[in-house]
Amino acid sequence: MMEQTQQDISLRVPGEMAYALVIRTALGGVAILKDLSVDQMDDLRTAADEACDCLLHQGRPVTAIQVHVADRGEKLTVSLEAEFSGCREGDCADRTAISQAVLETLVPEVALTAAECGCIQRIDLTMPRAV
Repeated sequence: MMEQTQQDISLRVPGEMAYALVIRTALGGVAILKDLSVDQMDDLRTAADEACDCLLHQGRPVTAIQVHVADRGEKLTVSLEAEFSGCREGDCADRTAISQAVLETLVPEVALTAAECGCIQRIDLTMPRAV
């Protein structure tokens, strides 16, 4: 669990692709508040779309996606974490390499964390920011 500060922002949305727009919009506001460039904002929003797509299309239902933005001075980390139940081994196809490759074209640091059953449960997107 990340240590939260007053600079951190959290959002929880239902686990449906339609809510990726809510995440995109929220991250646009975060980008402005955190002094990201327009290019960084676009990359972050596109990466969030890809992360949502990855989390929601793994062969098991997602009830919600928790988004957490951690401001650590020189870096900003956006974490998207799927909340799901009933994940059984073999439920999820291995898309880790493809998803990570796509995300790394948009954001300098990407970390994917899998649940015990192999499904990707959390995606961390970290980028430098103006201080």
